[in-house]
Amino acid sequence: MTAVVSCQGLRSATAEQCLLLLDANPERALEISCVARQCGANVHPCDCPDDARKSRGTETGGIAICGIESIASNRASSYDAIRKLKAAGFIVIGCLDGASCHPLGQQCLAFLAGCSHLLDSAREDFVTALRAALELRLQEDAAKASEKRALRSAMLAQGIVGDSKTMTSVFVSVMRMARLSCFPVLITGESGTGKELVANAIHRLDPLRSQRPFVAVNCGAVARDLAESELFGHRRGAFTGAERDRKGWFRSADGGVLFLDEVAELDEHLQAKLLRVLQEQRVLGVGEDLETPVNVRVVAATNADLAARVRGGSFRADLYNRLNALTIQLPPLRERREDIRPLAEHFIAKFSKLHGGAVVTSSAEFISALSRLELTGNARQLENLIHWILLNKTDDEPLGLRDLPPLAWEQLCSESTASAAPVSQLSGVEPSVLGVLLANRWSMARTLSACERLILDAALEHEHGNQSRAAQLLGITPRSVYNKLRKLEPTESGAPPHIDP
Repeated sequence: MTAVVSCQGLRSATAEQCLLLLDANPERALEISCVARQCGANVHPCDCPDDARKSRGTETGGIAICGIESIASNRASSYDAIRKLKAAGFIVIGCLDGASCHPLGQQCLAFLAGCSHLLDSAREDFVTALRAALELRLQEDAAKASEKRALRSAMLAQGIVGDSKTMTSVFVSVMRMARLSCFPVLITGESGTGKELVANAIHRLDPLRSQRPFVAVNCGAVARDLAESELFGHRRGAFTGAERDRKGWFRSADGGVLFLDEVAELDEHLQAKLLRVLQEQRVLGVGEDLETPVNVRVVAATNADLAARVRGGSFRADLYNRLNALTIQLPPLRERREDIRPLAEHFIAKFSKLHGGAVVTSSAEFISALSRLELTGNARQLENLIHWILLNKTDDEPLGLRDLPPLAWEQLCSESTASAAPVSQLSGVEPSVLGVLLANRWSMARTLSACERLILDAALEHEHGNQSRAAQLLGITPRSVYNKLRKLEPTESGAPPHIDP
């Protein structure tokens, strides 16, 4: 089959646009590559969907062309590859010799697997059809990439850092809700997920309120006997110590946004007064006779389960329903591990002045270690950790494992031990690879011998001491098991001789 590709027409993609190609047919793969490059795409041949996804790194989506096996008995593996690519967010173009001659039901299998196009690679017009499909999809992909870059730029402008699909989706909600100036917003999420950051973004993106005040209040830190006065104001002499009139936070935020953090901590009396202000947009201060009109947007936040508190009777259902009109749920960092790298880089740049203002870089092992830590305090804990690391760093080397605090090392060691838990149930088997390495003073030869003994012991225990069945389980001969056991004969104490105490 000869490829005839016109060099005229729109180049709808840039060199940066990657196209993944999975095709076991070398002639067709060459033809597809030629067409793709003519369209301006950078072709990356892959042997399997996993390789394809790895080539995208932390990115999701993109375009893939998958050659479908002509032999019906081998076609299932092609459809399986298409399903995996589709699940990874790729737009998949399927190519099958004689596709247009197949029954409609068989053609539909490709679409059910996840193809957006099914092209007959045996037809004379295959090149033309492929070029048209590629130009369309590359244009769409370029537009999406441009939108994503613009969205991330807008996020950074608001101080929100994240590459995950979850966080970009959250920010889209923030932009939409910011325009609805008259409605309260409820932000929920664990401590340290950035609720006040999001509240600030809502204020700055609100076209009617961005030039007016943003007043932030931590409801949990306000003394209960002063909370009403702090929120709604008071008249001079209204109570002991009221030596002057006070506007209160609501009137201070007039025209802008009042951010009520930890709103679940308000007592029932204040909840009732807050509900009235939200409904009537009027405030009555302590000791005052007349209500004062206010124009305030309330953005409330909590790390508590308000719905559960409503059921328990500690939070008013009518106030919850009023606040819950527009809701933003911030996911914890453990559910968006891909955001740890950009967050870490952001905090490293933020605190670089602690290291003399010099450019501080991080190693891959450092980011990998951060991604495996149990950051229960979310982004705030990560920020504090980076702050500590840069404050204590004394050299100019890239950040690595040695720069982490001892508590982080302990956590990573514990994780390593926990991951070996199933092995540790076998008697005589060391649960931690790190433990074996340390016991053998990091000697490769000693550690490999120790691990070989552990594997043999595990297989023999599984087969109740039967060497023939253990050999079959391990895929070696019974004679090999016998020879290895003699070579690795344990000491009188029962431990392999090459493992030092």
